[in-house]
Amino acid sequence: MEEKTTPKKIDPEFYISKFGVPLLEKKWIVIAFLTAGVLISLLLASFIKPQYISEAAVQIEEPSTELSSIRDDSVTPRQARASYVIAVQEKLKSNTFAQEVLKILPEEVKEDLKQPLDYRSQILAGLKNLVKKMIGWEKKKKVVNSEGQPDSNVIQKEMLLKELEVRVGIRVNSSTAMIWITGAALDKNLAPILVKSYLDYLIALNMEDNKKGIRGKLEFAKSQTESSRKALTQAEENLTTFRNHYQIPADVKVTGDTQIQLQLDTLISKLEMAKERYERIDRLYMEAGVNEAGVVVNIKILNSPMIPLRATKSSANKVLLVGIMGSLAVGVGLVLMTEQVKGTIRYSTDIIDAVHLPIMGNIPRL
Repeated sequence: MEEKTTPKKIDPEFYISKFGVPLLEKKWIVIAFLTAGVLISLLLASFIKPQYISEAAVQIEEPSTELSSIRDDSVTPRQARASYVIAVQEKLKSNTFAQEVLKILPEEVKEDLKQPLDYRSQILAGLKNLVKKMIGWEKKKKVVNSEGQPDSNVIQKEMLLKELEVRVGIRVNSSTAMIWITGAALDKNLAPILVKSYLDYLIALNMEDNKKGIRGKLEFAKSQTESSRKALTQAEENLTTFRNHYQIPADVKVTGDTQIQLQLDTLISKLEMAKERYERIDRLYMEAGVNEAGVVVNIKILNSPMIPLRATKSSANKVLLVGIMGSLAVGVGLVLMTEQVKGTIRYSTDIIDAVHLPIMGNIPRL
């Protein structure tokens, strides 16, 4: 018959004497580490600035560059194809697009971009600035351009472009032809300005692309208008020459000679056809000019960027919590490790482990 093993009872006095008593005896070490951790965490957290994020949602419509097409607001526009939407997304993410946006950004937004968004970078930058202020040292960087002259704008531009890549997010849903543009800033008033700058340049670029599509057909219509005008002028001259040759008045359309009447009818018919063609092409040309002047973009803004009411993200609390927990763990660990190395006898099991003899009894306190 197998013997039943009785489970070991947990002895609270053992854990109290093993861990609680040393911590109480050397609590000043734990308090010192905790205080130092809190102070350091508060210092590091002071370098971290909260992030404010603004977002805009746009829908891409099917582009139309037909000369005869007239935009009707009562008709729901068709959504753009997935390939067209993805092309717009790639354009937004390109470095060329970011360079053009950088040109139109206000100076206050550029100053905000000079400050790193990542909290680790903010802490490092804050510590560097603190050390520089303490020792009174400042280093000026020199960048050389292609002509060998100092040019600080080169490195500054590259830094701003990298920060734009980090701060601006582009999300797309090709099935619904939707694109979301998000922008992060350290100042809540600058976050929507950053997003709006992307929107403004996107709309301006889209309008220019739409105008280019119309201009090609506009040039063709213009050449056709000129050729039809020449044909009309030639038809008028031929009819006038024929009437003058046979001395037929301008208001006379019927003559007694059959051959002359046949030629007259042919010239009049050619004139009317040339006139009709010229008027039709000239009307199309005028419509094309109106379309070019009043061309509209095929980007519909569904949600404009707004000023965020509160900070979207802040790592200061996380840094503070990690610092407190870390310093507390270091202080407790140091006390327990010191106690373990010393081998202090605090409980009956410590005596047994030390002398390898059983305990016969205990002497009570008098």
